[in-house]
Amino acid sequence: MKLARTRLVWRGPVRLFVLFTLLSVAAPLFALEAPPLTGRVVDSAHVLPASDVDWLTAALKAHEEKTGNQVAVLIIPSLEGESLEEYAHRVATTWKLGQRGTANGVLLLIAVKERRLRIEVGYGLEGTLTDLRSAHIIRDEMVPRFKAGDMPGGVRAGTEAILKTIEGTYEAKDRSAARRGWGQDTDALQLVFIGVVVGFLAGIVLSQGLRRTRALFGSLLAYLVAQSAGMILGVMAAAVTAVLLWLVLRTSRGGWRRTHDDWTWYSSRGGGWSGGSSDSGFSGGGGDFGGGGANGNW
Repeated sequence: MKLARTRLVWRGPVRLFVLFTLLSVAAPLFALEAPPLTGRVVDSAHVLPASDVDWLTAALKAHEEKTGNQVAVLIIPSLEGESLEEYAHRVATTWKLGQRGTANGVLLLIAVKERRLRIEVGYGLEGTLTDLRSAHIIRDEMVPRFKAGDMPGGVRAGTEAILKTIEGTYEAKDRSAARRGWGQDTDALQLVFIGVVVGFLAGIVLSQGLRRTRALFGSLLAYLVAQSAGMILGVMAAAVTAVLLWLVLRTSRGGWRRTHDDWTWYSSRGGGWSGGSSDSGFSGGGGDFGGGGANGNW
């Protein structure tokens, strides 16, 4: 009898675990692909005039010849539901920006529809182009120009600031570091909070009909809401939601005793690519990325 009850208690969580595992395996098949590396500037959204593409390409090429660092710019029409951090890391590692052994690559990614951007920094440059300095460049140089409708000017200013920071000649504007990073942190925390609230309420509502799986449904919903701020924050929101539901519902209804809140699935859609610059002969040197950098929005 006891064995039968144990099987019933774990039947729902086990089924959901199998479902999440299958989705985790299938998700990469529908993930937004990294575009071909056709040059140092790949403008799939077609927002840069040819003259700006030529200027950026020349500046990035000169910097690489001088320092060995590889910096590339990617502008896409939309993230198609992808996490900004995950996609930037995927593109940077697919392109293998930077040199093998030194990992001195940088990717500037701009998603036009979502109005979001990120500077992804390779291992070898994280000590120079730090997360804080990357955030300064985004907020001081790029976002104001983007808000004013001058996207080409923002891309030029941001790229120039990245190169000068690596070379040690960039002078940041006189603003409080805490103030500069506050907006970005606040946006992420708001998404986590909203995800927890939505997931918790959904778990309470669903508890009438899904007593053994309610915390998993609630935490999954929390993850989907918060994952746009980053996969780690999404998992954090899911874990908090699962614990809250477990505590509240166990006290009031005597629900199941264990939760499963450790998954890495995310939903995304594929897309095609077109456009870009002609920069024949340019290719990644085998660099590696560890997630360093900063995000922004306008």
